[in-house]
Amino acid sequence: MTDKNSTEKKSTGENITEVPGVSSDLAWQLTVTIEFYFKYAVLVMAILGTAANGLTIYALLANNARDAKKRVINLLIINQNVLDLLCCILFIISACIQIYNIYLMGAFGYFLCAFFVNDRATHCALHASIFNLVAVTVERYLKVVHPFWSKKNLKRWVVYVAMAFAWIGGIMYVVPTSFLMSRVENGSCLRQFYSGLFIHQSCTLTIFFFLPLIVFVYCYRRIVFVMRRQMRVMAGHTGEGSSQMNAPQAQSKRIKWNIIKTMIIVSISFVVSWSPINILTLHVTFVGPTTFTIVGLYPAMFLVYLNICMNPFIYGLKHEGVKQELARLFSCRKTNSVGNTSRIRSSNRANTTT
Repeated sequence: MTDKNSTEKKSTGENITEVPGVSSDLAWQLTVTIEFYFKYAVLVMAILGTAANGLTIYALLANNARDAKKRVINLLIINQNVLDLLCCILFIISACIQIYNIYLMGAFGYFLCAFFVNDRATHCALHASIFNLVAVTVERYLKVVHPFWSKKNLKRWVVYVAMAFAWIGGIMYVVPTSFLMSRVENGSCLRQFYSGLFIHQSCTLTIFFFLPLIVFVYCYRRIVFVMRRQMRVMAGHTGEGSSQMNAPQAQSKRIKWNIIKTMIIVSISFVVSWSPINILTLHVTFVGPTTFTIVGLYPAMFLVYLNICMNPFIYGLKHEGVKQELARLFSCRKTNSVGNTSRIRSSNRANTTT
């Protein structure tokens, strides 16, 4: 049973009951239409994002395996791509279940409703990816701004703990509310809003948007300042002998700077993509649902999933290791295809001569 002030709707977008502040049937028809088209658009992006994230993960792993000294391995960045890949896969599964409009019954039907029809499984991976992105930022900050402290204290087990916290934190934050917000009735999945929604929405905005924004701005501002200062110091060594002596150090600095630029772009794209949905959520939390917020919900969600699909392309364009491995992969395929074609031509020539 829900109270008088609670609202609920079918997750498939059909037979949506009236929400306070939205009195026009035309607004609801527009909302359902926008949801329909944007859901298919996001589904196409999720399929592309699955392929792109898979290629990026392969390139990162291959690049790390080629490095004999294991100095450029960044497990957190690999974990970030794994979470983005999981987001795309879970969204594809959820969209397929919603499109086929499966009749839900029993415990399994309630499980599908709570985690896939209401997209809560995708939200687990989304929240975990935000935790991991913050961990990547803090790790880069410590290694650049406090290199001696990080070399002494930032051990491999700390990275493993951060990765585990991202996964566990994302799951544990979403799972309890999944059961509170879901209900199956007559084979359909209903999304119901409970009394503690205001507190939950406020915590979500603070933990997954405002705090990461503060961390990104502070950490990368300090990182850029320190890296520029180090670049100026290295540029001051003008002698040829000193430049040859510092060649390995310059190479290491360049690799670090490329990784930092990549993560800055990823963080900026996160802020730009997540701002609309968080502004709408903030408005709904404190003012209530209106025609503007309901209609703007799905385009805002489109930007969130677009960000997930954009990340592998950012790595492919900015991360040197990923670019090298992808170039090597496609060049090998091209070489093999050319070799196969030449062998076929030579065999055909031999057959004609005989």
